[in-house]
Amino acid sequence: MPPQEGTTLSFQRAANKKDLKEGGLVRVELEGKPIVLAMVQGKVFAMDAVCSHEGGPLEDGSLEGYELKCPWHYALFDVRNAKVSDQTVWATDLHSYAVKVDDASGDILVNPAPGALETSKDGSLRETKSRPDSYSHLTLRKINRLEGTDISTFEFEGDYPDYKAGQFAFFPLDNVENDGKGPVRHFSLASSPTEGVVIMSTRIRDSPYKQKLSSLEQGAKVRVSMPQGNFVLHEDYSKPAVFLSGGIGVTPFRSMVKYAPDKQLQLRITMFDSNRSTQNILYKDEFDLWAAQNKNLKIIYTVTEDPGAGWSGERSRIDRTMLETKLSKDEISNAVFYICGPPGMLNAMQELLRNELRTPAERIRVEEFTGY
Repeated sequence: MPPQEGTTLSFQRAANKKDLKEGGLVRVELEGKPIVLAMVQGKVFAMDAVCSHEGGPLEDGSLEGYELKCPWHYALFDVRNAKVSDQTVWATDLHSYAVKVDDASGDILVNPAPGALETSKDGSLRETKSRPDSYSHLTLRKINRLEGTDISTFEFEGDYPDYKAGQFAFFPLDNVENDGKGPVRHFSLASSPTEGVVIMSTRIRDSPYKQKLSSLEQGAKVRVSMPQGNFVLHEDYSKPAVFLSGGIGVTPFRSMVKYAPDKQLQLRITMFDSNRSTQNILYKDEFDLWAAQNKNLKIIYTVTEDPGAGWSGERSRIDRTMLETKLSKDEISNAVFYICGPPGMLNAMQELLRNELRTPAERIRVEEFTGY
């Protein structure tokens, strides 16, 4: 079916059919937007490549018929229209994109503009309802660099929609070239919705994206996506919250730790903050101040390398002994545990909770920190 008359299209080459096998998935980047291509019964479909639940990479998922399963928490999407399955209500619909294939060259052409055309379930192109701009435009207020580390904290100001403490957003950058992961990353919003600014922190690596991010000057304009993710505080405040943080994975916990007292939530929070060294403890001055002001907040710092003289905190990885020493039996039996950090730490903490402390799955919430 040819495009409808009057519809303006801007198709771009995304890949070639030889790059995509039947039942296969391939991730591409168009205009800073991660898109996954799928081939089913010889037809090619395109949709957002990042799961709407907690940011899982859909190109690493599995495809059965038209159903794409996220590799992280198994949300199901129809690749024909990017709609989430009724079976996995914890995720929300994504965007699908119009696809054409050049029969002569085999080139796969995709229109990355929301609100143009999408592929319908019968494989034809149809006009979609226009969608609002999915990005806010914010201004860089300042960058704080954590002395002795490669961690930088970015603070933005501007009109940003309401979000929940613990959510994340995408930060695309212009003029990023030759970056294997493309010109966009997603980061936890370290700021609380009560602060009136948007804060995120990350390690500055040698990638073109990170170098571009680090070189931004005060007053620079950036795009930030709408808030996403379900790594947020539970609503039953009779159950205490226990945060298990590894390194820079502490970022969503800063948002929650600030939000709870600002909103006068009657929620007990205990945070175990593990770092390689004392230098790497992010937000420590703020955490210490908030803990002194909030009787419901307790923070246990622990470092895995020799901290030197004068250190009064813990000196090991988070383990069963540490949890049972610092938490009461009632807390261990009733708390909702939140885990955020690098993959190795996530696996170790989940094994500890499930196998050693027998914590049921419904009281364990996990966020893999990928903002490196």
